[in-house]
Amino acid sequence: MKNCKSSDRKKSTSFSQLEIADLVDEQNSVTVTLDCLVNSSFASKLWSRNSNLWPKQSTGAEPSEKTLGWLDLPYKLSTLADDFDSLNNQVLADGYSDIVLLGMGGSSMTSLALNELFNESLENGPPYVKSHVVDTVIPATITEIGKKLEPSKTLFFVSSKSGSTIETLSLESHFRYLQNPEIKDSASIRNFIALSDPRTPLSERAQAGEFGKWVSTPEDVGGRFSALSAFGMAPAAAAGLDLTKFAEYSVLMAHRCRSDSTDNPGLALGAFMAANALKGRDKVTLITPKKYFAFAMWVEQLLAESTGKNGKGLIPIVNEPTLNPVHYGNDRQFIIFDPNGDEARNTDRMAKLKSAGHPVFMVKTFTLDIHEIAAEFFRWQFATATASALMGIYPFDQPDVESAKTRAQKYLSEDNSDIKTSDLVETLKAISSNTLPRYVAITAFMPESDALTTAFMKLRAAISAKTGVATTFGYGPRYLHSIGQLYKGGPNNLSVLCFVSGKYDDLHVPNTKYTFGELTRALAAGDFHAMSQHGQYVNQFRLGHKAIEELEYGIHESFK
Repeated sequence: MKNCKSSDRKKSTSFSQLEIADLVDEQNSVTVTLDCLVNSSFASKLWSRNSNLWPKQSTGAEPSEKTLGWLDLPYKLSTLADDFDSLNNQVLADGYSDIVLLGMGGSSMTSLALNELFNESLENGPPYVKSHVVDTVIPATITEIGKKLEPSKTLFFVSSKSGSTIETLSLESHFRYLQNPEIKDSASIRNFIALSDPRTPLSERAQAGEFGKWVSTPEDVGGRFSALSAFGMAPAAAAGLDLTKFAEYSVLMAHRCRSDSTDNPGLALGAFMAANALKGRDKVTLITPKKYFAFAMWVEQLLAESTGKNGKGLIPIVNEPTLNPVHYGNDRQFIIFDPNGDEARNTDRMAKLKSAGHPVFMVKTFTLDIHEIAAEFFRWQFATATASALMGIYPFDQPDVESAKTRAQKYLSEDNSDIKTSDLVETLKAISSNTLPRYVAITAFMPESDALTTAFMKLRAAISAKTGVATTFGYGPRYLHSIGQLYKGGPNNLSVLCFVSGKYDDLHVPNTKYTFGELTRALAAGDFHAMSQHGQYVNQFRLGHKAIEELEYGIHESFK
């Protein structure tokens, strides 16, 4: 392990099966890890699709050689830009005022990140089309979004890699029905574009004439690695974003990630995350500007779903309230993302964290152009593949996601999704005794709002200040398709606080036998049961019409 050359191991041995223990005992383990990657030509092996870099995939999953198409996406993006060059002009010429992407997880996270970054600049420019993402089945939220849209002037992207995602297809049925509720499935076909792989139920429906267009997505790219594919880029082009600039920046990053050197941005980030995780600092705490909170959620999905399996995982802590460094536990590592050249502020922040004994890594963009987000998508994907190899994890499957889906379908068909609730104050007092390396996950199957999010951030801050443990937060069902894999397949050191709304209306899903409320309850109950079955400590709570007041009361009574 001292030299870490490729000749030091047998041909049949994967990179992840090297004697990592020798490495993490070194004082400068990150430097040693990075040198190891360089000396073993890891980057070259990854670009050559060497399947021995990772352990074998789970049963039924695709092998790595059929999942590494994301490496080529930067080089294909200029062609994609040409293909979609006139899409925005056509959208405007056809009289559309809004674009809505219907999707979950990898099919929607890129659009969420890009919308947060670019919507303001588009609004201040020439005539533009408003861009939205709907990745929820909460009835109140769907109803509210529907009120803001004029269906005949809205272009819908129905986005699903598998072509069978129940949330996405339920949303599609709803918005088609909004076009003309008097006639079954009567929406103008031209208003709907399908994004899906070949030979999926969705693409077959599109080819049969149910959609105005089918955009084929690459079969050799997993959902969370698909940012630079049509999943992320087709809606972006329709909204008027410059794909040519995305191509330029992503190609530059791909070139930088080819070198077997310590200057390789993907290797350096991957080495930092893995080396610290292997020393017990597996809580990857990402600090970003507020404008990049949705990008942080994209990173959360990438890390959690790629590494959270077989009892291991990088645990991403994103969009966390700012804490006093003394309240951070010794299971933390910090990554500061600086896209704005805010060197003075971030240098001071880094110094405070380091003085408290925490490892810190600074990720800087090479320019101040927000189009460089495309390069960051690639950097983080390369780093995740690298860290997974070091930790002995196969990053291109999600073996525990299906268990929650299966249980949700069962609950939906049997109408057996009643949730047994706990007392919030008693549970929070019990949580107060948590110690490292445990962490707390907060999930909320509730209508998303800034006010409710703020209340949950207060809960996160109170828990960490009291216990020193890290917290995560996500709205359901979004989190099921991102960090949900980690909650079921990762380390069994999790306390889960599951919140559901006290009332769901009867918004029916057209052409089905269930409502969005019933679907929400089934998804929640299915995931709560799956997490419990995987050994996590799960408590469930039902909040009423005064949810924020109930949360604030629970915080006050539990942590006073």
